[in-house]
Amino acid sequence: MNYDLLHTINGLSGHSAFLDNLMTFSAKYLIFALFALLVVVCVPYVQRRDWATLVAAGAALVLAFALGLVAGKLIHEVRPFQTHPNLHVVVQHAPGQSFPSDHATASFAIAFVLLLLLASRWGWLALAGALLIGFARVYDDIHYPGDILGSAIVAAIAVGIVYALRGPLLARIAPRQAALAGHRRTGG
Repeated sequence: MNYDLLHTINGLSGHSAFLDNLMTFSAKYLIFALFALLVVVCVPYVQRRDWATLVAAGAALVLAFALGLVAGKLIHEVRPFQTHPNLHVVVQHAPGQSFPSDHATASFAIAFVLLLLLASRWGWLALAGALLIGFARVYDDIHYPGDILGSAIVAAIAVGIVYALRGPLLARIAPRQAALAGHRRTGG
């Protein structure tokens, strides 16, 4: 099924220069726009000195990266173009580990951090960007669809862990800020 879906998505490539260029841009460079969006969204938190929220966001991103490394050690899978020469390669990439996709893991982690910890309205935009990045990396024959799904799961687990633990940890580390955060959430 993973290969069939790869073949279907990659089969769209090579028919339209516009679409190939859009997917190449998305696969290689759209991630920088997501990082820029994250930085812009973080500025008001820095101005308010809401360090707890910023530390939680940073911890979620670091944890996603770490879990991605662990997942890559547990599941060894080479890139599709290394084992399926009949597919259309849109973007030249070095051979190597395919699971999970670092680009997709980072993109989904940014989207989930924005959705759960920072600014959900921007998180939906980032999630659309992450989905496009993941699709483009399959379209370009850099990753299998399962690599992208695995990346989304890794990012969701990491951000979910930090989201679940941030309240209790914040209450122990910075009780005053935890009370203020709770006060803001209840509208008081």
